[in-house]
Formats: sequence, structure tokens, C-alpha cells
Amino acid sequence: MCGRYTAAKDFGELIKLMGVVMARVPFFAPRYNIAPTQLAPVIFHDHNQPAVKLMRWGLIPSWAKDESVGNALINARSETIESRTAVREAFKHRRCLIPADSFYEWQERDGKRQPFRVMLKSGEPFCFAGLWDRRVKPPAVGKFDTDLDEAPASETIESFTIITRAANAAIAPLHDRMPVIIAPNHYGWWLKDDDARSESHKMALGHPLEEPLKIYPVSDLVNSPKTDDPRCIEPVRIDRDFFERQWWGDEGES
Repeated sequence: MCGRYTAAKDFGELIKLMGVVMARVPFFAPRYNIAPTQLAPVIFHDHNQPAVKLMRWGLIPSWAKDESVGNALINARSETIESRTAVREAFKHRRCLIPADSFYEWQERDGKRQPFRVMLKSGEPFCFAGLWDRRVKPPAVGKFDTDLDEAPASETIESFTIITRAANAAIAPLHDRMPVIIAPNHYGWWLKDDDARSESHKMALGHPLEEPLKIYPVSDLVNSPKTDDPRCIEPVRIDRDFFERQWWGDEGES
């Protein structure tokens, strides 16, 4: 699964490569510990053109009765997204890319949980495969109807989920699942939605980025979603034998 990730690098150049339509790519403050229910940058198709905006992590389907549904939809399994009711339509029409530069995973041994940071060995940013949806909140009790064609922005929630796959050999010692990282040359395939007959998005999902990874232990400060600063990504000393150092990247300290 993917329950925390970082977006600490400048994504301006990465976003520009996708031809995002806007006068200027917005600045997003570095994030070192993005957690579910928080807002994070998402790249999606808006009127058949890629755009970027902040969305809530934890997908809330348009038909959901309340926002709590999103708590169980921070991830969507790649094997079931075509059949699962909550994400089926989003997979067809509302795919997105989530910029990141690492994610966290925990290894548990004898009651101890050690967080690890997982990133590309190159240090380059990347994009998770995601799905998004838009839910309009029902009017509050006693609220009068209006003549507006669309609900006010305050009544609308746009949210996303990160797609996961079976873990590769590098991640398997930590968890049996991992987020799908879309290969850069497949960004367009994943986002494109102008031909109902095209299945290029399935090709993008089925051929994720497979680059060498760097994995190293970090402080348990990341356990709290309130902590969001550079300390979260600093390597720490841990018991190398207890947590199997042989599969770490080269930044871990012994």
C-alpha cells in the first residue's frame, strides 16, 4: 500500500513537460510527510488538457453519502479497478498523476515498527498512477436553493486515490504492495481520454517505471501526520541486523 509520501522537490519542470495549460505553473510548498485527508498536487485532464491543482487524498465517489468513504479509498488495487464500484468509472474517465519524490513504508518485527523512505536511486521526482473524482456536498439543512448552474466551490470536494500493485523484489521485504509509478513516456497515455476505444491507459498501467531504488531508515517522526519538515527524510541509525540491512539503499547509516 501507500499511506505516506513526499513531494519535497520543485515539480515545475516535471509539470511543464506534460504541457499543463496555465499561464504559470503554481508553486507548491515542499511536503515531507503527506498523509490521507490532506491536500496534495494532482495532474489531471480538464477540458481535454492537462492541468494541476490541489486535491484531497482519499477518493470520495460522486455518489458517496458522506466524506468518510474516502478514508478507505486512499489506495486502489490495480487488479480490481475495472470491477470495483467505487473506482470503476474513475478508471475509465478520471485518471490522474500524483507528483512525488518518495514514499514511506514500515517494517514490523517483534512489535517494533521501523519506517523506511523509498525513492528512485537517481533522486529524480516521479508520478504515481492515480484516480480522482468530484463530489458535490448536498445542501445544508435549511439552505435555500440558488439559480447557480454549478455548486459553489465550497460545496465541492475533489479527491484522489493512489493505485497500487504487487511489490517488486526491492519492496517485498517491507510490504507486499507498492504504488504504481508511471513511466514518464507513458504520462500522456495515462491521462488521455479523448478516444473511448483506446486502451493506452491500460498499457501505461501494465508497464510501470522499473528503476533502481534507494531505501533507508528514517525517524519515527513520520508516524505523526502533524510532522512535515526535512527531519522526516533524514537517515537514522537502527539495528542493521534486526531490520535486514542488505536490501537498504546506500544512504542508510549503520
